[in-house]
Amino acid sequence: MTLASEAKELAETLQAIVEGLEGYDLDSRREYSSKMADRLKPLVNSFRELVLVEKSRDSAKLQLDGIKELMHNVNGAATKGEINFVSGSTLNRYWELSTIFQETKYVHESL
Repeated sequence: MTLASEAKELAETLQAIVEGLEGYDLDSRREYSSKMADRLKPLVNSFRELVLVEKSRDSAKLQLDGIKELMHNVNGAATKGEINFVSGSTLNRYWELSTIFQETKYVHESL
């Protein structure tokens, strides 16, 4: 794997999380998940642009730092069972990929 391929997968994983939040329609937490999606979506769209189009490693890393804060809330709600919007493997994959910009194996790679 390369930094570019992992960053692309991370962007796709984040997009799946946003879509899961937007599509959550099972109970009274619909509004809660919708608000999370509304906050997360522009950040994810920006991250996708930085990774896939601009290929800006530094900017993508900074954008991901902002996404991580919201993802802690999303993950907490999913872990507590408050919302069940994507498979556990999707969230797990996000957490596995969320450190790619800090990993030494990618230190000299660009997007």
